[in-house]
Amino acid sequence: MSLKPRIHLCLLHNTATSNITPALDPSFKPEQVILVYGAAQQKRADNLGRILRESGIEVLRREIDDIRDINVIRRCLEHLLLEENYLDKDIALNASGGTRPMSLAAHELFKSAEKPIFYVHPHTDEVTWLHDKNIEGFNVANRIKIPAFCRAHGAETAINHREPLSARQREFTEYLIEHADYFRRDLSTLNWLAKQAEKHLRVDVGRERVRVSGELEELIHAFDAQGLCEFDGRMLEFPNETARFFVNGGWLEYHVFAQIQGLRKQYPCIQDVAQGVEVVRHQSGRAVKNEIDVAFLANNHLHIIECKTKRYHSKRHNQDNLATLDTPGADTLYKLDTLKGLLGNQQAQVMLASYHDLSKWDKQRAKDLDVQLASCQQLHQLKALIGRWIEASNQAH
Repeated sequence: MSLKPRIHLCLLHNTATSNITPALDPSFKPEQVILVYGAAQQKRADNLGRILRESGIEVLRREIDDIRDINVIRRCLEHLLLEENYLDKDIALNASGGTRPMSLAAHELFKSAEKPIFYVHPHTDEVTWLHDKNIEGFNVANRIKIPAFCRAHGAETAINHREPLSARQREFTEYLIEHADYFRRDLSTLNWLAKQAEKHLRVDVGRERVRVSGELEELIHAFDAQGLCEFDGRMLEFPNETARFFVNGGWLEYHVFAQIQGLRKQYPCIQDVAQGVEVVRHQSGRAVKNEIDVAFLANNHLHIIECKTKRYHSKRHNQDNLATLDTPGADTLYKLDTLKGLLGNQQAQVMLASYHDLSKWDKQRAKDLDVQLASCQQLHQLKALIGRWIEASNQAH
């Protein structure tokens, strides 16, 4: 038996990553992949086929009329394996996907033909050979990138390739976090002013009836010293949209991105990092867009981080009924939960990095939704927190 089969037969249904990552591993890469799927999975087959062909792999597709009928599935696979002579070829079954009837029928046929069968664990990315316990498994190489990962899950991406922080700018973002207790309230005000300048790169602070306290003026001058704005006591101006975005809370997004980049030597399993990722999915004939502040792939698992510097003001509190509570951070937490479901489920993790503390209701909701939190004082230990997050993700289940 070959431990590097020339052909993989993959069963498609709700899984995507486990069908791609073994094929992209240079030490396990096949010459051909056969995608077997039902009519409802045509789009997924299109996406996976495109990714595989871009890697130089030949793709063959076989659609099954009814993926719930094990007899229909068995006839389709028998035709492929027997009449198209695939049993005489170096072929292996990737049993990681498909419906239960698909998996059972394929496993039965490959086992009776004494052909190899392997399974990729959705959490650990470990390949296990199912037909022979004496053959050691291995961990799949981390080769897939964020655009391909998202495409495998039915989404196209556009990445805003921003210039990384300079050493001076990194010191400045560290300074803002170091002095969070002093600047927190005024930074929210400055964020709001920068938001008002979105169209014209300038805002009349007096007209907006914002009282410029000594602390706020100190904060504005700190951004001014970085060349990010100018303030004459009334008019706040920004040299360009990049500077305005940075002042409008984008600095935390840059900071988080820089922290992850700084972890890559310590955690070589981090295979890709991106900032400002626009994710587009087509649903019911229309494009649905979502923005991801920071994303990274580690051990073929997508990690999504939402970065917020706004204050979460309370709208309504009802301590007796948390299930219906309209909490300040609920929209952000639900957005992250939705993105996790759309982009991998078991292969995706989400985090909220917040300059401000969250209410106890939001903290409970984050726990219920399995959203990691790095808020307020936790931002001081962001690198260590993300490191533990990666380790926990790799060891889960």
